[in-house]
Amino acid sequence: MNKKNYIKLAKKAAATQINELKKINKVFNKSFIQAVDLILNCKGKIITAGIGKSGLIAKKISATLSSVGTPSFFLSPDFNHGDLGQIEKKDVLLIFSYSGNTAELNNLLKFANRFRIKIIGVASKSDSLLLKASDVKLLLPKVKESDLTGMVPTSSTSITLLLGDCLATTVMHKRRFSKEKFKIYHPGGNIGGSLLLAKDIMV
Repeated sequence: MNKKNYIKLAKKAAATQINELKKINKVFNKSFIQAVDLILNCKGKIITAGIGKSGLIAKKISATLSSVGTPSFFLSPDFNHGDLGQIEKKDVLLIFSYSGNTAELNNLLKFANRFRIKIIGVASKSDSLLLKASDVKLLLPKVKESDLTGMVPTSSTSITLLLGDCLATTVMHKRRFSKEKFKIYHPGGNIGGSLLLAKDIMV
């Protein structure tokens, strides 16, 4: 195989994803507004969850929310039933599943519905178990995957991540999260180092 084709193939995959990601605008509707309000008004924590690659997205979004002042943690899909004790009524569940029919999430959904814990569901099927159980339903558009088979989660994971990041940045903006606050949550690392405050230097 001509190695120059590597660049051609990569550009084709990138072009597919970039084109598919434009569909994100379909998600910015009344449900998105409700999701932002639910996060802003949450008196507890935002608990994210997901299975497989959706779980990796959920973990990243939880980390992003925490880093911009919204207390959050990721609940592992292989939780023990005792782990559900970490969830309080004042918390909000943010659950990712592209198909929305992941069986492993059933116990979590039943628990949340039983105790009336609010759920923001992110999935691509409106009639899925996840969205049926959710208080706020964020319906992802169907997207074309960027691999040769059209089956490997690529565009679908990218658009899910993009939606999660848009939730986090919208909440961040509404809370007027400043560079000074960012420094408090990131005392180390390259970002924290570039945001040294005058009082830090004086100390």
